[in-house]
Amino acid sequence: MTDDLTVMVNRNSYITAGDQTLFSGISECFWINLTGFQLIWWLSVLLGNSAAPLVLLLLVLHLTFHRQPLLEARVLLVCAILGFTVDALLTLGGVFIFNQGSSLPPVWLVLLWLGFAATLRQCLRFFSRRHLLSAVVGSVAGALTYWAAINLGAADFGFAVVPSLILLAVVWMALFPALMSLADRLGGDRVQV
Repeated sequence: MTDDLTVMVNRNSYITAGDQTLFSGISECFWINLTGFQLIWWLSVLLGNSAAPLVLLLLVLHLTFHRQPLLEARVLLVCAILGFTVDALLTLGGVFIFNQGSSLPPVWLVLLWLGFAATLRQCLRFFSRRHLLSAVVGSVAGALTYWAAINLGAADFGFAVVPSLILLAVVWMALFPALMSLADRLGGDRVQV
């Protein structure tokens, strides 16, 4: 008989401690989490909806190798819904034009938002409770990320570049701190790796 702190080798040759496997928490590692999101971003932006199976696989792997998969799934869903709603409103307002013939954003953008939400408690945890810093960084990085995606052909701006970037900077000045706060409330303590 073993307790939760005893390390043993099970039938599948994974080292376990209670219900944790050797690989539990690996998706919370800064570099693995950052690399996973970069893969999701590049796949989504360059391949669009055809990248969906690979992106879904990466998201499933993130949750599978997370120490708190149900809690993390809740954070992903709620934060992604907020982010996608903002992008959908911007799209309906004519800020973004996607090449799919629909007035709504494409499926790959939903998956990209799930991928971004997967960074909030891991590689972006530094910004937790640093509201001013997250507002400034979100403003700059958010706008520039959209501009990069536009330049790679993922979408087009419906307005001139400069006013679109200014609008995105203002949106992300509020959105990034809001997402960090939401992840804090939903996910409890920051993931520490």
